[in-house]
Amino acid sequence: MQKRVLIVTPWIPYPITGADQQDRFQGFLQLKNTGYDIRVIAKIHAFQDRKKVETFYADAGIALTLIPYCRSHVLLLFRRIGRIFCEPALLDGAALEYTDDATEQAVRDAVSIFKPDVAWVEFTFLWPVVRLLRSLHIPVVMRSANNEAQQSIDEHGGRFFPRIISIPKFRSERIAARESSVVCAITPWEKKWYEHCGSKQVMVLPLRGLGRTLRTHKHTDKKILDVVFLSSSYSNGHNRDALHFVLTQIAPLIRKRAPGEFRFHITGKKFPEEFRQFLTSDVVVHDFIPDLDHFLDTTDIALCPSVSGQGMQQKIFEPLCCGLPLITHHTAGYPFEDGVHVLLADTAERYVEHLLHVRASKVRQQLADHAHTLSAKIFSDAAMRSIATDALETAISISSKAHL
Repeated sequence: MQKRVLIVTPWIPYPITGADQQDRFQGFLQLKNTGYDIRVIAKIHAFQDRKKVETFYADAGIALTLIPYCRSHVLLLFRRIGRIFCEPALLDGAALEYTDDATEQAVRDAVSIFKPDVAWVEFTFLWPVVRLLRSLHIPVVMRSANNEAQQSIDEHGGRFFPRIISIPKFRSERIAARESSVVCAITPWEKKWYEHCGSKQVMVLPLRGLGRTLRTHKHTDKKILDVVFLSSSYSNGHNRDALHFVLTQIAPLIRKRAPGEFRFHITGKKFPEEFRQFLTSDVVVHDFIPDLDHFLDTTDIALCPSVSGQGMQQKIFEPLCCGLPLITHHTAGYPFEDGVHVLLADTAERYVEHLLHVRASKVRQQLADHAHTLSAKIFSDAAMRSIATDALETAISISSKAHL
């Protein structure tokens, strides 16, 4: 008999542009294509066209329940003051949003009518939904995108006030880890975090949209090598940190060591105006790239510093999948070996040394081929479906044993 999976996710992925939207939507499709009967509950922003969203998901064959965001968080705060006294983690406004009447009623209705065998909940700040589902005797797989508490600190440069407001987020992380049947962490590093938080069942489920980026790349000798720095938007602090590092430290050094041999390409919306002072003739700002696959196929090297930020940044892993040699800070615990699949660096000087090293097309090709082979093993659509299925079946099994 076809098993039913209730998916509860934050704002509905539409349009499918950034890494987060691609990850979640691809996850829906993978569960559906594996043979599960799925229903999605999600919030919808005021700026999203409800009719277009509903048509898009109907065409994809995905049943959908949309809930508007709470109009007044202050009113919700007062209405839930009793719960907040009992559970201070609700001081995190992101979590409090999911105690609103519309969300709770939608979940109760879905459990009553759809009768799911298991639920799939995305993002740890949805832990109030986890608690509600547990009270209704539904096992839950929690899919975490990052350490929300640490991400909050990183996004604001580690300043004092963000550290204070992140305190309830740390509590949220522990609740989600301990009360979900299974946690699907996004990286091996995150897996260790959730085990430390008290989760007994943790699996690693990478970004689910990476499988579609898998392809090879033919490298040739060129007079000027095109180096790409990937970002979807600079509204995130960690993307601005990385861009600043490239423009103010790496680019000036490489100009001195190898003048005229490298051209930098900067992608992503909302380029910071204060950074324009660092632009020179060898830096091209592209803003949003509609056809990123084609664009990457015209470049030679990916430069992806990860000086801050949590989770799994697609700008690091997409080059590994699509045949570009990658120079980066780390790969978040995934088994890409320095000098074999990737080039690791933690200083501007080291980044420059690696750029000089990959000038030879043979070196670039070797790195890219090794990275692609390992990426195909870890990030393929089949591998993702297998992990998700294992997580869901494990959650159902745990629940069944608990009721024996």
